Amino acid sequence: MYHTADGAQRPTHYREAWWEEEAGEFVLHHGSVGDTGTTTVEKVADAAEADVLLASFEQQNLTDHYVDVVDTEHETVTVKIRFKGTTPTQVEMTNAEKFTIAYSGLLGWRGLGTVDAYQMAPDEPAFSIAVHTVHRSKAMKLAQEALKKTDFRSDRLRVERS
Repeated sequence: MYHTADGAQRPTHYREAWWEEEAGEFVLHHGSVGDTGTTTVEKVADAAEADVLLASFEQQNLTDHYVDVVDTEHETVTVKIRFKGTTPTQVEMTNAEKFTIAYSGLLGWRGLGTVDAYQMAPDEPAFSIAVHTVHRSKAMKLAQEALKKTDFRSDRLRVERS
């Protein structure tokens, strides 16, 4: 869920909630777009109690003028990471997976957006990763941070507007 402050061009705050059934926990995560925000966890007895909390969360979002993610405009950009050769090595494929997981976590926990699974770029020897974000510049800054979780060199990374 996103909230756009009066006069802002894009969402300024986010919040999300879910129920971790196995742990018996209701989780609420919220903050300013681009910041890791705050996470609170509450023990719940069962699915019925979790449903009541989720319904209350949904009602509070309506009251506070938050809108669903699917109703919020996202910009799509593409992150490309070049291979060393013409085809990726097994190590590069493992690093592409590490990058995608790290980048997804960095964006998700900051309310910035989502990352698609990596694919082979059709026009060049590179991995291509689509990123859907509410704040392009903040999301792109985190690409370099995600790259640090891999063995890719930073000069192999390129960001393109889609």
